Amino acid sequence: IKKGDFTDMKNDMTSSSIIYGLFKLLDFHKVNGYFIALLPIVENMINSKATRPGDIITSYSKKTVEITNTDAEGRLILADCLSYSEKFHPKLCVDLGTLAGINSRFLGNKACTILGNNNKIIKKIMNHGEKNNEYLLEIPMWEEYVSETKSDIADFKNDSGNNAGGIMPGAFLSNFIPKNTNWVHLDIASIDYLHSETKMRYKGATGNIIRTLFDFSKEKGLTNDL
Repeated sequence: IKKGDFTDMKNDMTSSSIIYGLFKLLDFHKVNGYFIALLPIVENMINSKATRPGDIITSYSKKTVEITNTDAEGRLILADCLSYSEKFHPKLCVDLGTLAGINSRFLGNKACTILGNNNKIIKKIMNHGEKNNEYLLEIPMWEEYVSETKSDIADFKNDSGNNAGGIMPGAFLSNFIPKNTNWVHLDIASIDYLHSETKMRYKGATGNIIRTLFDFSKEKGLTNDL
């Protein structure tokens, strides 16, 4: 059960809507390539199957996860999504989420964060972001962070409880990447929605990062870096 005003929870579907819009663009412009979109759409409600602090769940990958934070639910369905992607033998997985709300505290609703296991791909996405005025900040994902996702009573825990809130969602997801797969995680929690107090030209959902991902998807010779 979350505390506070969550009337904007409808915005939790922002990442799925951006990916859906991206694929509509790829289709409209007849972009050549082999693209697959996976949207982990679920109902987030209190019921007899809702998770509680201390619960242990079995993910799609059969890895077990200790629930230490019921507000860190988005990364659970993204983890299943990434595990499921193995069916398609992907060369590159790019996942998008609104997992790190803390990003807005140090980025001021001006940029999203990016991390992954392929520096060339990360730099390419960042370059496209700069061209489209959609800024990205690369953050580290050292092994010390990943090790903190391990649990004493399960394989992993969904929240380590440390102060690296902008990094730990990605560190958690890294445990579910298909073997030998390039991977990039983008977190748009700080730029997905603008409130009136930001004094921007508009308020509400932004769709930020879709232009960057579209240009990146169109790039020729991309497979040379995979």
